[in-house]
Amino acid sequence: MMVGDLVRIGAGGVSQFRVVEVDDTHARILSTLDAPAAYEFPMRLIYLTPWTE
Repeated sequence: MMVGDLVRIGAGGVSQFRVVEVDDTHARILSTLDAPAAYEFPMRLIYLTPWTE
């Protein structure tokens, strides 16, 4: 996982997030939807799946 990657939470996730920061076990992610209340939040790397169409 690298900063800028597009991911989803879990294999069946339908929402798209962008990785904004990565450490050893967690990433801070931000929704790619343009929403007024969007904010970054941490998620364990093991729960993130690369976004593929």
